[in-house]
Amino acid sequence: LEAASVLGEDLMKLYKKRCCPDINICVEGHNFQAHRAILCARSSYFAAMLSGSWAESSKKHITLQGISHIEMSVILHFIYGAILDFPDEVDVGYIRMLGIADMYGLDGLKEVAIYILKRDYCNFFQKPIPGKQQAVLECMAIAHSLGVESLYAACMKWVGKHFAKCLSERSFASLPPELQNNCLVMLIKSLVSSI
Repeated sequence: LEAASVLGEDLMKLYKKRCCPDINICVEGHNFQAHRAILCARSSYFAAMLSGSWAESSKKHITLQGISHIEMSVILHFIYGAILDFPDEVDVGYIRMLGIADMYGLDGLKEVAIYILKRDYCNFFQKPIPGKQQAVLECMAIAHSLGVESLYAACMKWVGKHFAKCLSERSFASLPPELQNNCLVMLIKSLVSSI
């Protein structure tokens, strides 16, 4: 994977060669040596953690929970090199990466995750393909829970257009009642506007 710019290449060299790191991040027993200033500049989460009033702000070694070492590697490659591609070993799913990018305040990574979800899970909202309705419904639920309005609206529009096929999916029945109701309201609005 290549960095997005010459600056990104230089920062990746700094990270990969472990040149003057001032913080060690431990994830699942794996250590990542990094630079506070770069982490804080690129991530609102790290800015709050490392330069604010958190206990970690004065520590040289921190441990992160709720994230895998592979996901941490993706995050650090994005932070240092603006690398906007997920390696093959990220098999936890792009829905999870969307949540992680949102939590760590990595908007560029979040946009890539949204694009990949639209492409791979939602087939760019083309006509329904057997087995793809469930993925669109899952994306809609995740987008709603994370407040990703653009993805949520696109999923909702697609569900409204193909409501009959989505209604027969088992995954529709497992949606929270609020989302089921939102789908019904959207269907009613689309029917009324077409009259």
